[in-house]
Amino acid sequence: MQSLLRRGKAELLAAMSPTPQVLERGDILVQMEEPHEFLYAIETGWLSRSRTLPDGRRQIIVLFLPSEVCGIKTIFMTHQPDAIEALTPASARRIHYKAACELAAREFGVAMLLAWQLAQDERHLHNWNVRLGRANGEERLAAFLLELRNRLIALGVSSAGARYGLPLTQQQIADHIGLTTVHVGRLLRRFRELEMVDIRSNEVVFLENVRLLEEIARPMQDLVGE
Repeated sequence: MQSLLRRGKAELLAAMSPTPQVLERGDILVQMEEPHEFLYAIETGWLSRSRTLPDGRRQIIVLFLPSEVCGIKTIFMTHQPDAIEALTPASARRIHYKAACELAAREFGVAMLLAWQLAQDERHLHNWNVRLGRANGEERLAAFLLELRNRLIALGVSSAGARYGLPLTQQQIADHIGLTTVHVGRLLRRFRELEMVDIRSNEVVFLENVRLLEEIARPMQDLVGE
């Protein structure tokens, strides 16, 4: 399966625009509730899918990391219900959804790659549906920090087992895990005092008692297939 996905990824990238679209922090790649016709492969930076309510409240639904594909729902929907925004300076290559469909019809690896990415997105959504519905604040934050660690390791960032860059503000973390910024700050302080994890200058650093953090997160972690 992995070799098929790698081949599909190479074929999709070969068909994408040769010059990446460059984004600054805060740039909107896909506008919420607007028509959009492109899929993207992220080359650098972090992006988020989010939905903003009329009163300004925002939910960050999922984070996209380098090498991942986003915007696949353009194949199925003319208007996009959510926005995709750059959380950091980023770059992404794109392909029109019609060209992506034609390529997938010819190349099974591309079809499987798109299906796999949708399955991963659904998996993340299922995980966060459980966490937002059943987890307490400690469990949500612990699961969030460890899920990112595991995703980065899977993408080849071997150092993420000890530390990794986290280019999110406390407000953005709160918007993702469904807590207030005050609550997030209080939990981070508690985690640091218990020597489980610290965030220093936008870097997550796992401390001596990281196993305790893993125990807190364990009921809310999806470890199937990892």
